[in-house]
Amino acid sequence: MNLRIFDSTDDLIAATARTIAQRVEAGARSIALSGGSTPKPLYELLGRDVSLAQYPLIWVVVDERYVPFDDPQSNAGMIMRTLFANGIPAGHTFLPFRTDVGDPHKTADRFEEEYRELGLGALDLVLLGVGDDGHTASLFPGTEALQVEDRIATAVYVPKVEMWRETLTRPTIRAATLRLVLAPGASKRPILQEVRSGADYPIAQATSGVDTWWLVDRAAAG
Repeated sequence: MNLRIFDSTDDLIAATARTIAQRVEAGARSIALSGGSTPKPLYELLGRDVSLAQYPLIWVVVDERYVPFDDPQSNAGMIMRTLFANGIPAGHTFLPFRTDVGDPHKTADRFEEEYRELGLGALDLVLLGVGDDGHTASLFPGTEALQVEDRIATAVYVPKVEMWRETLTRPTIRAATLRLVLAPGASKRPILQEVRSGADYPIAQATSGVDTWWLVDRAAAG
């Protein structure tokens, strides 16, 4: 495991922003973003980075709850309010899951169509989180989404949260050039230790054996 430990969550967020900017300067053009509370300050930082506006970037949503964009639970909505608080820069493209379609499976189909229309192949960078149960994106333990091998994205009903979700598939995440897993806080320490010990959680299935950086703070590292 490529583990990078920071003194605080603020240091971790700042380092992640620098890493993304450096990757863009080096040629990365497609970046997939996860939701949750941890990356909000990161997206705010990136949104204020005027240097990113000069590059033709495609921002992709990693996964989504099946709710409207204006719902507080919407990952796309959160990204719009943070990364794109001042609007989407000219030359940038944002690819969310179109939950207004009203059918989770049709939403996944439309996402794949738009993904291909943008000429996307393997993503350059995927930003991930990890849940206490070892899930990442909307790849939850025991769900059918983990078995999908022939799609870019899929719809999945997650009994644990009693909700339909949309998610990039495990092969799509694994095919990316680089994965960054943000896992700050003491609550992440148990799952981090289990993954380091070889536990076969979805986060391990999506990242083991491919270039992945785990960015944690000292509370998570223990």
